[in-house]
Amino acid sequence: MSLRPPKGVQLQAINPWCPLVQTSFSLTADDAFVTGQGIDYIHYKCVPSPIGLKDRGDYRRDGLDTITSNGMLYVCAGTFSGCEVSNTRGKNRTEGGTLDPSESRLILPRFYNKSGTSPAGQINFNPEDDGCRIYMAPGDRIYVSDPQANVKVSNYQKMTYEHGVNVPMFPIINMEMPIYDSKNIQYIDGVDYQITQDGNIQWLPTGKNPGFDPETGKGRVYSIRYLYKAFHYVISIPNEVRMSNVTGGGVRAPERMAYHVVIQREYIYHSQNRGDIKNESASTTPERAVQEPLETISPNPSSISVDMINISEDGIE
Repeated sequence: MSLRPPKGVQLQAINPWCPLVQTSFSLTADDAFVTGQGIDYIHYKCVPSPIGLKDRGDYRRDGLDTITSNGMLYVCAGTFSGCEVSNTRGKNRTEGGTLDPSESRLILPRFYNKSGTSPAGQINFNPEDDGCRIYMAPGDRIYVSDPQANVKVSNYQKMTYEHGVNVPMFPIINMEMPIYDSKNIQYIDGVDYQITQDGNIQWLPTGKNPGFDPETGKGRVYSIRYLYKAFHYVISIPNEVRMSNVTGGGVRAPERMAYHVVIQREYIYHSQNRGDIKNESASTTPERAVQEPLETISPNPSSISVDMINISEDGIE
């Protein structure tokens, strides 16, 4: 049985002679801690792009859409000061290639920062909130807005030589190594090529280049390693609606706390259409090319096509 006699003097867990104390979070202090330790980020909200669609279920679009990325439109929502923690990086080899799921957790305040103009005419942001609450959804983009913050990361890839501008996976800030092609020839930045303002590779006419392979008729393969400024996507929100009773104004009322989101560095989202001549169509409604059947198929399944050339009245010749 669970009934046992008490031993010694019994001490109550909650002293009945002391007043009851209620605890309460200071959400203002929580925001001040995050904004005091964090750096400024720009938040871009996403929405599915309807540009060029005839129906909600269409996979093809009417004409060329060059202002969307990953099928989404992105609109700047504001700037906030947050803390990025637990930043990881790895290489996972799959059937489709090598993936780099670099993830981290972002701790946010509840509101965006106040914006203003400095005496020099530059826009600056006050870490005090402007009263506009932050709302996030998976697929949103996060950029580091401070130009002095070193958020450059390294990447390497193989490319194929083309006339004109060669577009890498990410906009290049600067090269880490010389370029090596399939014939083990090195190419030097500023001598053989230059990096454009858009972060692409522009081969110089005064320098050498990988050229084209006469056997395949295509450009030779070359490898690059470079630094680029990474941005992140929100992939999940482990703590979205977080409520707590907070005492204020003489009453205890439910208050919504800040987001905690998991963000992933851009590594496979390079799906923005290029607005160059190769991707433009003479018609505003490009049609898909359909190969003609090799032989005519009769719509009547009961009829059978018979060749009568080698058949005579007496039989087969």
